[in-house]
Amino acid sequence: MNFVMKLTKNETLKIVKFYRDYASDSKNESVLFFAKTEFVAITVYSSNKVMFQGEDASAEYKMWVAMLNYNDDTSPKKPSITKKIEQVQDYFLESIGSDEVGTGDFFGPVTVCAAYLDYRNIEFVKTLGIDDSKKLTDDKILVLGEQLASKITFSLLTLHNEKFNDLTEKGYNLNKLKAYLHNKAILNLLAKLNTEPSVIMDQFAEKNLYFSYLKDEDNVYRDITFKTKGESKHASIAIASIIARYAFLKHFDKMSIDSGFTLLKGASKEVDLLTANIISEKGEQFLRKYAKVNFKTLAKAKDILKDM
Repeated sequence: MNFVMKLTKNETLKIVKFYRDYASDSKNESVLFFAKTEFVAITVYSSNKVMFQGEDASAEYKMWVAMLNYNDDTSPKKPSITKKIEQVQDYFLESIGSDEVGTGDFFGPVTVCAAYLDYRNIEFVKTLGIDDSKKLTDDKILVLGEQLASKITFSLLTLHNEKFNDLTEKGYNLNKLKAYLHNKAILNLLAKLNTEPSVIMDQFAEKNLYFSYLKDEDNVYRDITFKTKGESKHASIAIASIIARYAFLKHFDKMSIDSGFTLLKGASKEVDLLTANIISEKGEQFLRKYAKVNFKTLAKAKDILKDM
């Protein structure tokens, strides 16, 4: 399905600037600018009409509707099927959502966010197209994260690498650390509110196990609903995921500058090679400030160095 916007010249220029790194040539003389990302094609016509096509066209269109405060008169009506209506209502449930980012990345911190979606922000959030937050590109996360952080009440915690490494060496496993951070973020957020809404967490451990990780804590929030793939079921979790990812990306970029290396996300053979290169140039101790040294990546990097 195609999504079309009729814009002013200044609004069109904002879109051209945003997608300039993805620009491609077009043989159509009426096309002023054409760009193509992995999931969407953007065509800007000389008439200042902009068309979005492709798998991610709907989400991209909704993002620009929100960013430009565009008057969208073409939005489809809600389906009349009762089950569909219930699913939409459940997704946009007024609630606190909690999610974490960075636990699968060798480089970079762990960020945890608890975010409150209240009824006053539901219509705003609906315009953003965040129902598949895990599919969003980093560029889009940086845009949406800033928008959400300016409107949503949230609590964000960052576990930096040096502290992470100290704690894991003292016997804390990753899930115990995540449980502590989630509990703290939820309590911090509730302290900001005059109400106590439902709390929904993207499940990373069984309920009993989650609370067992917190057995030594004096203050534990227990009225939590756990949902697997929660970001696709509740907007509050998707919001928390985006803000946590936004913070992670900001930290990650700064770490690349500070370290003098172009750090890579995730854990892969490319990350192994980069780690070996860093150890070769800076020494293993240098990694403690930028990486989670309990990952198998470190051992693989050392093996690479042995074979060199």
